[in-house]
Amino acid sequence: MSLGSPLLRYWYNPAPDSLGHTVEEFLQILAGPALIHVPGRDRQRKRALCTLLHGNEPSGTRALFRWLQQQPQPAVDLLCFIGSVHTALTEPPFFHRHLPGERDLNRCFRPPFEDRQGRLAKAILDILQEMEPESLIDIHNTSGMGPSFAVAMKQDPEHEALASLFTERMLVTGLRLGALFEYSERNVPTVTIECGGAQDPRADEIAYEGLLRYVDAAEVLKPFRADWQMEVLYEPVRLELSEDAAITYSEAEDVYADITLPPDVERHNFGRVAPDQPLGWVKPGSWDKLKITNPAGEDVKSQVIRLQGNRLYPAQPLKLFMITTNASIAKSDCLFYAVTDNDSHLMAQ
Repeated sequence: MSLGSPLLRYWYNPAPDSLGHTVEEFLQILAGPALIHVPGRDRQRKRALCTLLHGNEPSGTRALFRWLQQQPQPAVDLLCFIGSVHTALTEPPFFHRHLPGERDLNRCFRPPFEDRQGRLAKAILDILQEMEPESLIDIHNTSGMGPSFAVAMKQDPEHEALASLFTERMLVTGLRLGALFEYSERNVPTVTIECGGAQDPRADEIAYEGLLRYVDAAEVLKPFRADWQMEVLYEPVRLELSEDAAITYSEAEDVYADITLPPDVERHNFGRVAPDQPLGWVKPGSWDKLKITNPAGEDVKSQVIRLQGNRLYPAQPLKLFMITTNASIAKSDCLFYAVTDNDSHLMAQ
């Protein structure tokens, strides 16, 4: 496809005074999904950056807007993809992950590409294949409050180097969901960066500081001398809910809900939880509405969670992350991710 596709506006080297005065004005000027191409000092190489695949995750867009206002020249050509512009601008701004009736854009980077979201994902993939960047970063906010981390398909020096530009934690997963970071399968080092909660000002700074390192460094696929030691976690699994599951957040069990979690459940993000730590309540008759499978598609729920009466507990010591108190995200995506505390893989018994 050509870069001038109706699916994706192509904007070459925009002048700072053409960007608007706020992030919201910037998105209004874009008017839809866009690719901003900023020429670098080395015109023979390219790097790619994507953000706003979810309309309620603004930190990457804020970082990119802040950087573009400075009329920068990156080390190499930078390809900046901005995804869910319409979603982010739908009132209230930066509220919707994706619009009602549409698929999650970050689940559309694999066939079929038949709907509008799928065609946009395919357009981004086609441009990446045509432009051949040496690396790809996809910037997100976590769906709940918690520290930053990266997600990658591979653990190797290139992926760790990219992750370390932004954060001190990296998850290595074999899950295939149609997310953009799966572009690693095309031998282009790719990582997702989860900067922290969308309401956390620190998340904006993590996105911006990491972006500066990514665009300014002569090399980004070699180890970055960070002030932290990279923690690597392996093969997370997801707690998913059935479509008819009713979830609520309360200090006490809601007898009308299938699953009740305390309002402060996000405090467990990246913490270690022991088997005697209650996580919430589940009606025994609703147990089958909770699903946990490993990357091989095997049912591992009994190894991750257990019921004692109506109380929900970890089945073994775990590390939890991406816990959300947004019920719509919990139902449409997942309630949380988990890994074993000793980094062993969860296998069907």
